[in-house]
Amino acid sequence: MADLVEDKMDGKNYFAAMDLGTNSNRLLIVDDKGVPVYRDVRHVALGEKLAENHCFCSQAMERAICSFMDFSEMMKVYNVKKYRAIATAACRMSSNTKSFVKDVKDASGIDIDVISEFEEARLTLLGAKLNAPEDKKYLLVYDLGGGSTEVTLATNSDNPQILATVSVPLGARNSSEMFNLFEYKETNALALEDKVLHYLRPFLEKIEAFDYRDNSALIATSSMPLRLVSWIKQHPKYDKFASDGQTVALDDVDEIIEKMLNMNLQQRSESPYIGPNRAPIFVAAGIIFRTIYRALKQKEMTASLKSAQEAIVAELVA
Repeated sequence: MADLVEDKMDGKNYFAAMDLGTNSNRLLIVDDKGVPVYRDVRHVALGEKLAENHCFCSQAMERAICSFMDFSEMMKVYNVKKYRAIATAACRMSSNTKSFVKDVKDASGIDIDVISEFEEARLTLLGAKLNAPEDKKYLLVYDLGGGSTEVTLATNSDNPQILATVSVPLGARNSSEMFNLFEYKETNALALEDKVLHYLRPFLEKIEAFDYRDNSALIATSSMPLRLVSWIKQHPKYDKFASDGQTVALDDVDEIIEKMLNMNLQQRSESPYIGPNRAPIFVAAGIIFRTIYRALKQKEMTASLKSAQEAIVAELVA
């Protein structure tokens, strides 16, 4: 801790972004040049039982509140002057979000901004663009979360324009609960696939007006693509930093997802690319992920660690 305290005394300004999702709460602190100096991620599973109860359970709220208390202390270490804390699908869906946000404020001093689907798509696009190639006309940004999945078609330009976006209200955690997919069941998997396509179809029809299929880079954010890339590249274990910005063929992704679907819960828990926290929700995640990239008819994807947090701190620094 002494080294961190020394950092805050160097005269720089520090900025922070927090991104509370259905599974995880993430913190990113950067200096006044936008260079990351500290990252943290907490598995809070805020969306636990949300699909069944339509509200946050007390244990999930306690985990999330504790993570914000810890993040608040770390921001004090760095003497952070400006921050933005966002919350996404789970907080848009829960009936007790208002009281949860108040409890976070009372316990940690942090104000949470529950953002819209469009704002989530905008921030994710700006972060993912940092991993985009320059030789493509369009970007397809694909963010699979715990409670929803966002897909956006945008121009690949300095100031990207969103041409179409969709928020599918199905993610890794709520789909695992809604479709009982903690273990693979073909009938349940097909039902989830049909539901995803139901929500996705109007978006697919809209983007047909653009020549996107052979002129797009598919940038996939969240831990799912990063884990799949680590697996494909045969890293010793899941390494999000080594996977960040790596491009792989979707045929190879298909092979890995098929292999994962044939594993049981214990095998997924013991996998160096999945682990015990993700194992119960990885089957549904795989079904959703595969369904959408097949529908988009792309040949490869680039996995991106850079997402909404990077966009937030860039705007704060600017």
